[in-house]
Amino acid sequence: MAVVGAGLAGLALCLNGCNNQTNGAAQENDSTATLIEESEETSPKLTVADLNTDESNIFTVVYATSDDGFVNVRESPSAKAAIIDTLWMMFHGLGNGVLVEEQVGWSKVSVRDHVGWVNNHFIGSQCWYYGEGDSILVAAKAPTPIYGENYADEGDYPLFTTVKKGTILADDFIIHEGYYNLLTGHDYLFIKLDDAVIVERK
Repeated sequence: MAVVGAGLAGLALCLNGCNNQTNGAAQENDSTATLIEESEETSPKLTVADLNTDESNIFTVVYATSDDGFVNVRESPSAKAAIIDTLWMMFHGLGNGVLVEEQVGWSKVSVRDHVGWVNNHFIGSQCWYYGEGDSILVAAKAPTPIYGENYADEGDYPLFTTVKKGTILADDFIIHEGYYNLLTGHDYLFIKLDDAVIVERK
């Protein structure tokens, strides 16, 4: 089950036990992407040491925790900056934003078609990577689509977001009917089997 926390404390819980690398965001995870490409061609096994476990490289969903159920997404990390979108409270146990970057006091998030900043005081986070699982799920394509639940029960799963190649997706997941499934509070997120690779912890 996904970890849910008040404020960005939830992200710290997700990362408990990890061996975080420094300057991972600046490296843009090129080494992991290269290794994934090589694994598709020559089938060498990736190891945990090959992965970029910096916080910015772990798939993390965010949501509003304010009393009124939403928080403004702004153009820049300032309460005076223009509002470009809204981050809502959880729906079916899932937030509607994805963490891009965390700074002191503010976080950059992706919400629908916008990327902006939200005040850390009014958001919570959830992820599916704890740093302790036997198997780690890693995005293998650029970009890697992640799909949401189809509440209308018609057609394919709708696109929830996309992440860059090499992003750590989860160490808590199941495989079912052609997808890796990440459990939310109520439903699932879905990643196609061909769009991710599993790294075994030895």
